[in-house]
Amino acid sequence: MRFLQFSLYSFILGSLLFLTSCKEDFDFSGDHVETPVLFGLLDRNDSLHYVKLTRTFSGSNNALDVALIEDSSYFADAVITIEEWLPNPATNVSTKYRTWTLQETILNTKAPGAFYSPHQKVYFFKTEAFNNANAPAVTEQNLTKALKDNANAIYKLKASINGGDIVVNAETKLVNGLSITTPSANGGNYKFRKTVSGTEEYTSTTVTAANGNAKVVDARLEFSFKEYFNGDSVQKSFMWKIGEFIGDQIQGSNSSFIINGESFYNLVRQNCTSDATINKRKFTSLKLYITGGSDELSKYILVNKPSSSLAQNKPSFTNLTRTDGGPVIGLFSSRLTVKQEKVSYNPAVPAYRALDKLSTRELCIGAITGSFSFCSDHITDNVESWYCQ
Repeated sequence: MRFLQFSLYSFILGSLLFLTSCKEDFDFSGDHVETPVLFGLLDRNDSLHYVKLTRTFSGSNNALDVALIEDSSYFADAVITIEEWLPNPATNVSTKYRTWTLQETILNTKAPGAFYSPHQKVYFFKTEAFNNANAPAVTEQNLTKALKDNANAIYKLKASINGGDIVVNAETKLVNGLSITTPSANGGNYKFRKTVSGTEEYTSTTVTAANGNAKVVDARLEFSFKEYFNGDSVQKSFMWKIGEFIGDQIQGSNSSFIINGESFYNLVRQNCTSDATINKRKFTSLKLYITGGSDELSKYILVNKPSSSLAQNKPSFTNLTRTDGGPVIGLFSSRLTVKQEKVSYNPAVPAYRALDKLSTRELCIGAITGSFSFCSDHITDNVESWYCQ
């Protein structure tokens, strides 16, 4: 599974800390009801699918001290399964197709904070990432095949906790139909500089995505470049959140995001160091990421956004249930991330370039980034002073 800085999965796990935190002045009198806290997002373009399961805790000890103890946040045991249900084309009745029993693993990626770190226990199952060649047929029982590209496929989660004392259920459909429409995959480049009546000025590029059934759409642009030190190179990159549409902000079947040219060059400047030992920098690629989330994920994010309201009670949202009717916190839902990469120069297609020539020149010798030793390795720039030597 890709751990992008901007991923909605990271947002969910971050919300976990907020939802399970405790303050010292809470009243712990009376019986404490053990509450599961579960989060999981499925993405058919991923090969590893994770579920995080913890629990709320209580007691007379200092809550800030207890939060630093890993065992205080975990159940003694849990068995988590996910079933794939597909409709029969003839009868339109859904039947169970595959069942995954998730495995435990320990990740060391948990950021320091109020809770224990850097280790965290998660549950996972593995498939191939989706492509048309490895999509499973309806009769295929291979558990390693990718999740289905089927708008009617249903994924049902069951978490049996502490020997079945607590059973949590949830289900979700996958995000489908999300795609990048502009710029086109095989043409079209990014333009951040233009000439108007003989005068150059910054301009903006618009990227557009088909929403499919997504109810939250997030766009990010990754700028990659190499820094050269006496012939040796180091790959660098930074990620830029272009924008997000959620809930009622999504109008129609497409979402358009505007990338401001002047902001682009300022971000490049902010992510470069003034290092005299760097001989040159080469722009290598622009990667556009569009991530779409399901209706449940959209609702969860909206409910948990910070509020300036003076109201003491906030609404809550979960699509999890317990068979005994007890409390449960979290979400089991889906997202889909699609990516489009444009390289700075492809020798097989010399006419193609990710940044148009005017925008490339601005990167190399413009007012904002001209002092950071960028040069172009595009063959059509070989007569320019800012061509890489």
